[in-house]
Amino acid sequence: MTLRARSTVIAALLTTVVVALGWLGLLAVLQRLENSEVHDHVMSLARQNAAIAREYSTPTLVTTEDSEVVQLVVGGRVTGIAPESADRRPLVTARPALGEPNWNGTITWNGQRMITVGYAVPGGMVYAAQPEPGLFFDPPRAALIGAAGLVCVGLVSLATWLTMSRALASIEGIRTELREITATDLGRRVPEPRHPEEFRSLAETVNATLERLEEAVGRQRRFAADASHELRSPVTALRTQLDLAMSDPEPDTDATLEGLDHAIDRLQLLVDDLLAVIRLDATAPAGHERIDLGELVRAELDRRPDEIVRDLTAGALVEGDRLQLARVLTNLVDNALRHAEHEVQVKVRPDADAGHAVLEVVDDGGGIPEADRERVFQRFVRLKEGRERDASGSGLGLPIAREIAEGHGGSLNIADCEHGARFVLRLPLLPEDSGPTEEPPNRDAPASPSTQRGGAGVWTEERSREAAE
Repeated sequence: MTLRARSTVIAALLTTVVVALGWLGLLAVLQRLENSEVHDHVMSLARQNAAIAREYSTPTLVTTEDSEVVQLVVGGRVTGIAPESADRRPLVTARPALGEPNWNGTITWNGQRMITVGYAVPGGMVYAAQPEPGLFFDPPRAALIGAAGLVCVGLVSLATWLTMSRALASIEGIRTELREITATDLGRRVPEPRHPEEFRSLAETVNATLERLEEAVGRQRRFAADASHELRSPVTALRTQLDLAMSDPEPDTDATLEGLDHAIDRLQLLVDDLLAVIRLDATAPAGHERIDLGELVRAELDRRPDEIVRDLTAGALVEGDRLQLARVLTNLVDNALRHAEHEVQVKVRPDADAGHAVLEVVDDGGGIPEADRERVFQRFVRLKEGRERDASGSGLGLPIAREIAEGHGGSLNIADCEHGARFVLRLPLLPEDSGPTEEPPNRDAPASPSTQRGGAGVWTEERSREAAE
């Protein structure tokens, strides 16, 4: 059964139960009212015949309806009765209680329930009785009430059917629109009904999901286009150098190999960055290590051959993925070294008032214009100075660093600086007593080949291996 049919059947059944109970309850109320009227009538009839019995020695008892019975009982025997055709067995021999003017009650006589009232007379009792009305004492009235109940059931069922039809029409509109939306037409949205509120909320949620999906697909397409464009350059360089070497009868092998090695290094760096971007787009959850940011920075800088000024304060405790945070540091330091004139500074400090652990990487280069401070965090964006200083860059280092920072609940921005550029990483600060800190890696361990080349090998070599597996 459809939802509409099920709802209608359930509403009809519930209404039927309620109407049936109401019908029986109403008949019971009407029966009590009728019993009260019958009792008053029987009392009046008994009082009238008791007056006749007191006035005449041989009274003639009277009734008003064929269903009534009046008896004069003396010494346990019926000495007078009306109508004459009635059974002459005594209705009852009970007498009024002391101080009471009459006796009344309901008895069973000849298999029938009788409302009975008795008055005392000289020498005996006069009793009047009439059958007690049953639950269906008035069949036409009971049938009319039942018919009205059935009409109510029908109206409720019809109203439920129409209401569900109107409500489900909104769902049908949403379903039809979703069925027609394809990957090439993600700009369409489902209709948002004003009523009911639940379906409107559903449509709003679906539209919000479609909007996020459209943004994700657009981002994916732009990424694919940019990645293919960036990969084309080193591949073209490789092919050109190989073609030149093959066409030269006496090629310079050393120069050719050096050029190929340079192109392969750029290609490897670009592939590593693309793998990192893919992993970040897949929203891989960050780790949950408890890390002293100062110790992490000290360990990573010890691996590098570059002279970098350090100002590392202990107590900057954060929670996250050690390899990803090392990647952020590597990208920021490589960027600073690329633009610095003489000096690169790395600072770490806890900011307890703001609840942040702060990492700053400062260079004394030409700086970044304020208008471009957000552009440099876009994928594959490289400013003119960066292209001139290092033509092999991918334009992914800073975007990757920001996405890692945001994945850890922090932020990465460019702050004002008197000379050069100042990148500021802020991460949520952990209290010092919240648990043991992870041991920093061994500073004496040999650096990996990719790290020795100044690339992002600390992070990407492990990640690349996992991706390959």
